[in-house]
Amino acid sequence: MRIKKLFLLIYIIPLFSFVAHTYYLSLTQIEFNPKRKSIEVIINVFVDDIETALNKIHGKKFQLNTKSQLRDADTYFTQYLKDHLSFKIDGKSVQFNFIGKEYDSDVVFFYLEIKDIQSIKEIEVNSTILIQYFPEQQNLVKYNINKKHKSLLLTKKEQKGVLKY
Repeated sequence: MRIKKLFLLIYIIPLFSFVAHTYYLSLTQIEFNPKRKSIEVIINVFVDDIETALNKIHGKKFQLNTKSQLRDADTYFTQYLKDHLSFKIDGKSVQFNFIGKEYDSDVVFFYLEIKDIQSIKEIEVNSTILIQYFPEQQNLVKYNINKKHKSLLLTKKEQKGVLKY
């Protein structure tokens, strides 16, 4: 019995520490800044997931968050987000600007901004981030608009959500 336990501890349990994460979740935080008349967006995704998607789409080795990362990775990030994320404010499509990104361990934070927003009565978000390569992907969207906090969970089946304020 002791040998089985020892075998389990030495050989089997360490294998589980190298298994990729088994949940697929992104977090998009949306905040209306009335002083700047803008919407500030922060998106968190796992580095390995976005890297997998970009590698498959472009047939390149992005090697994100390493010294070997492609120099123009931000161009690919911007295009990916424009292809997989859209917003409507009060029924009108609006474009976002890619401000930048930041790595923190195994997560990348994307910073976006939508300018010239006077007020918000309704906001629609359509997100297909990572869904093409990870069908179980869930994209949680948290809003802080007009000092009201709300959230939506977007999935492969429900990729769009609308909130009214």
